[in-house]
Amino acid sequence: MVLVWLFMGGIFVLDAWLVHESNISFTYLLVIILGVFFRERNDVILMGIAATVLTILAVFIQYENATTAPFDQLLFSRIISIAGIWAGCFLVITILTMRQDEELQDEQFHALFRYATSGILVSNNRGQIVRLNPAAETLFGYTVDELLGKQVEVLIPRKLARQHEQHRSDYRSNPRPRAMGIGYDLLAVRKDGSEFPVEISLSPFRTAQGDFVMAFVVDNTIRKENEQRIVRQNQKLEQLAAALQDLNEGLEEKVRDRTKALEETRNDLAQALDKERELGELKSRFVSMASHEFRTPLSTVLSSAALVSTYADRQDFENVKKHSARIKTAVNNLNTILTEFLSLGKLEEGKTETNLRETNLRELVEEVAGEIKPLFQKDQTFEYQHEGQELAMIDPALFKHILINLFSNAIKYSPESAPIRVITVVNSGDILIRVIDRGIGIPEADQKHLFSRFFRATNATNIQGTGLGLYIVKRYVELMNGEIGFTSVYGEGTEFWVSIKPGKHDQEKM
Repeated sequence: MVLVWLFMGGIFVLDAWLVHESNISFTYLLVIILGVFFRERNDVILMGIAATVLTILAVFIQYENATTAPFDQLLFSRIISIAGIWAGCFLVITILTMRQDEELQDEQFHALFRYATSGILVSNNRGQIVRLNPAAETLFGYTVDELLGKQVEVLIPRKLARQHEQHRSDYRSNPRPRAMGIGYDLLAVRKDGSEFPVEISLSPFRTAQGDFVMAFVVDNTIRKENEQRIVRQNQKLEQLAAALQDLNEGLEEKVRDRTKALEETRNDLAQALDKERELGELKSRFVSMASHEFRTPLSTVLSSAALVSTYADRQDFENVKKHSARIKTAVNNLNTILTEFLSLGKLEEGKTETNLRETNLRELVEEVAGEIKPLFQKDQTFEYQHEGQELAMIDPALFKHILINLFSNAIKYSPESAPIRVITVVNSGDILIRVIDRGIGIPEADQKHLFSRFFRATNATNIQGTGLGLYIVKRYVELMNGEIGFTSVYGEGTEFWVSIKPGKHDQEKM
């Protein structure tokens, strides 16, 4: 490769400085032709580019050396040389491509021949083995040297050798690719004399050395054994078929019974599917509701926090208190929402259990009333009346949640200056609580859905809420074996009542 580049450099020196009377740039074509000895076609292209550049560069050098010929004449005289250079490149690249394709085909053939799992034998027109692959050596137990030059009949049982010679002669007169012995069991013989069944396919081909036949040989022992095994199995199957026929009548009766059971199962699955569909709808409603209910208080917190900072800088403490109260209210709303979500999750998973113990009902109501006092609107009042005993058997945690929800709903849905009345009665252990407001009331069409999950009355859509509170309250009341109900007049107010009979709860546990 280095000598080729030196040769090109020598031609450039002669063409640029020493020879002026004649055009010797055609000499680059000789260098290009030497490219047939290269391995890579890119080297030939690189030489073509280099020869073209050197040819044009020589024109500039000759012209700068004050040659008598005009520049355009010198340049035109090189165009034919450059065309010859690239014609030579194209010819050499074509030769290299053909050579590489031929080498690739040879490599693929040798790889196929050597690594094929089937035995391959190549014989000439006289039936002599001229080539075989390693798989054929393993198949017949011979080495290559032991079989080369031998007649193919050495691999055929002696009793069939003469008949095979006749078949080989007939095939030579009409060679074509085909499978041997269709409809017959072909046998081959190993070096140790053992015979085994084979499948053979023949493919004739011709080269400069003459006509040849390539035989693909596959050991058919396993397939024959499988065929015999299948025959035996078919015989057993026939015997079993008779026994199965006897069982068929009994099975038909069982099938009828199973069909009936499957129909019942299908009905159960349909019901389960309806429940699953309902759950999907609830999840969708939950995502929609949660995204809205969380966004509203969070927006309030962010905006009020920004305003608090601004008013604090101005020392406007009145507005600071105002927006601080808004932040507290928003945080309380968020806390209520999260509490309802957690309560719903425990209820749905069956993890909520009641823990009844003797509790002062009056004190519990007053405690809850004090906790929700910040929720009261302007001039709203809380009127509480208790009758009977103060101690009652309740779950204080669940009952507190019930009170908080009923009280906060009464406050939220009532106008300013409206009173919130609460009446509790304990009589012989039975508990009754009534929460009465003079709020917006519940439309009659919505009342039947009021205790459903995520349901909100049509006149409450602009008031913050999740639609889970009353559903959770009803579940808590039922866990304590109580009942909850309400009466409402649209636009006038609502009364919710809860009745719990702890004695009934104890009887059911027994």
